[in-house]
Amino acid sequence: MKIAIFAAGTGGHIYPALSIAKEFGKENVIFIASNRELEKKIYRDSGFKVKHLNVSGFRGKNLLIKLFWPINSILSIFSTIVLLVNFKPSSILLMGNYISIIGLISSILLFRPIYIHEQNSILGSANKLSLPFAKKVFSTFKLNIKKEFNHGQPVRSDFKNKVFRSLEKEHILVLGGSQGASFFNKNLPNIFEKLSLKTKVIFQTGKTNNLISNKNIKYLEFIKNVPEVMAKAKFIICRAGASTVAEVQSLGLPAIFIPLPNSIDNHQLKNAEIACQDGGGIILNEKEFHEDKFLKIIRDFDSLNHQDLSKKMMKSIHLESARKIANEIKQY
Repeated sequence: MKIAIFAAGTGGHIYPALSIAKEFGKENVIFIASNRELEKKIYRDSGFKVKHLNVSGFRGKNLLIKLFWPINSILSIFSTIVLLVNFKPSSILLMGNYISIIGLISSILLFRPIYIHEQNSILGSANKLSLPFAKKVFSTFKLNIKKEFNHGQPVRSDFKNKVFRSLEKEHILVLGGSQGASFFNKNLPNIFEKLSLKTKVIFQTGKTNNLISNKNIKYLEFIKNVPEVMAKAKFIICRAGASTVAEVQSLGLPAIFIPLPNSIDNHQLKNAEIACQDGGGIILNEKEFHEDKFLKIIRDFDSLNHQDLSKKMMKSIHLESARKIANEIKQY
């Protein structure tokens, strides 16, 4: 069967969608995304068919973008309808984010069955709008809503054969998401220099040119082999987006979460709280940053029994998520 998947924004939205798409085969899938450069690169590397629309989110944008948003959206809906009529998908999967609104309207007009995947612990705005029209809602964290199937967050297949306890630990990993994190880049390098830990640090920065690697810290704009690097980490310092949390749990990787403070509905804090409820990690508040305080917490975490923390962090639900979601859709 053919399926159209609406997935845009960051790698955290797109990579889970790609995992689901692989269960259908490249010839049976078309993606609809926005035209951001990061998205274009990820989809280009994936080899899947994709249509990039000239549309972006509404929240937090300047007045000019908000004024033109309805026009761009109408044009995007029209081109999407033409695309779907030609491709003839049996079902539509909405991965949340602003692009899902285009998918929702187009699907309703074409009478196509709609499925939703909600990554976070709080139902996003686009998915709230889509909920009454959806046949099934797939969730990463249990939401306790109607039509829900709690199958976890699809992770890349490379995570399936990697277990924290079976690999030698080579480094501490700092991961600010697919686009890096300015707070991490500004504050954490100095802390690691002062800590002088025996373990080397690998630090993903995103696009920045002012951090220079040395014998203790290796700065990388983007890490391509993330599963391998995560699996060989002693522990990770990271944001708490749904994909990052799912990957951390799949590996059983001890974690220090620093949730993005301005995430919509503060969903990253809720994600982190769920991940840490069994004691496999801790949460630091970016707004309460003080160098000496964070330095002590990281040093203390480094001295803990990480094998024990790993057992508490491990959750296998995400490893079969893509297959289970695809099977639910194929049942229609």
